[in-house]
Amino acid sequence: MKPYFNQLIPNIRPAFLLVFLTTLMCFPVLSQETGRLFIHLKNGLYGFADARGKVVIKPQFYIVEEFSEGLARVAICAKEGTLRWAFIDRTGSIVIKLHFPETAAFSEGFAAVTDDKSRLGFIDRTGSYIIPPQFSSIIISENRFSEGLAAVQFQDKHGYIDKTGKFVIKPEFDYASPFSEGLADVKIGDKWGFMDKKGEFVIKPQFDRADEFSEGLAGVNIGYVYALNDQDPKYRKGKWGYIDKTGEVVIPVRYDFVNSFSEGLAVVGVDGKYGFIDRSGKLVIDTRFDYAEPFSDGLAAVEVDDKWGYIDKAGQMVIAPQFKEAYSFLDGIAWVYVDPFNAGRINKAGKYVWRTYEKKRGAFASKPCPR
Repeated sequence: MKPYFNQLIPNIRPAFLLVFLTTLMCFPVLSQETGRLFIHLKNGLYGFADARGKVVIKPQFYIVEEFSEGLARVAICAKEGTLRWAFIDRTGSIVIKLHFPETAAFSEGFAAVTDDKSRLGFIDRTGSYIIPPQFSSIIISENRFSEGLAAVQFQDKHGYIDKTGKFVIKPEFDYASPFSEGLADVKIGDKWGFMDKKGEFVIKPQFDRADEFSEGLAGVNIGYVYALNDQDPKYRKGKWGYIDKTGEVVIPVRYDFVNSFSEGLAVVGVDGKYGFIDRSGKLVIDTRFDYAEPFSDGLAAVEVDDKWGYIDKAGQMVIAPQFKEAYSFLDGIAWVYVDPFNAGRINKAGKYVWRTYEKKRGAFASKPCPR
């Protein structure tokens, strides 16, 4: 994700924007241990359940985030009446008791956190600071360690540190993204390029937007102009295409929207309709959907006439459009919304394996944090 949330804001499903940006709790949870846990809501509080809906961690938290490396972030009420973040293990026990204003998920054994002065640092799994708070942050999830390095902001510039907190690539960029497949997209002035872990440009800054590499290709944009939103008269998206790791444009810059490749296919958008291309740029599933998510577990969620269903890689509808919202499959299970307040989990046959009913649902629990 890039500053201004890249392509996300103009294309996010409006009714669920706040939920998505604050908690991502619509997505299934995948931990690295055996057995998956899913976010579970009851009476305005959140916990976790297994795939069959059996409660594993009773609902007791105001917000929860997905498990990562065996730990999950949870929001609890601090004494001063504000929400603070801590970490629980898979039994529901709070194992990192320090309460942070902001946190990111654990990645490569570290988690980015902020202190009360909005300074960014990194903790280990014991909650101890390994890298003391000293950096700034725009989007804390972008500060995660990836491939041994983390992008951080220092004195209005961005660079990369190693796990000792030492800058190995000096902070001299206007923005820096996490490494992916050995390269990172960075911004100098108004242009984006890609560099290696030595801090050397492999692809010089020349694009108006750029996404990370996935399956050997990265989306790039020519003609993008920054603005607050697509109602701004100065706003225009430009066109998107894909480059390889030499910087060669291998799929022409002609799309209004692109997503990262997943399972050999990528979502592309033209004139408000979405379909899928393969790595050669061939349109293998026509742009006939109102929106589409990337393939996962062999299926992709697609929107048709305000209803969501699932297609296979042949473009065949295998679960008919019937949901208010539908999200990606993981290990044969997907999270869906029947309406804005009632959710469930389905299998690849489209059958419910668990379902819940709530009178109210929002980004925050319905119970207020005591003041």
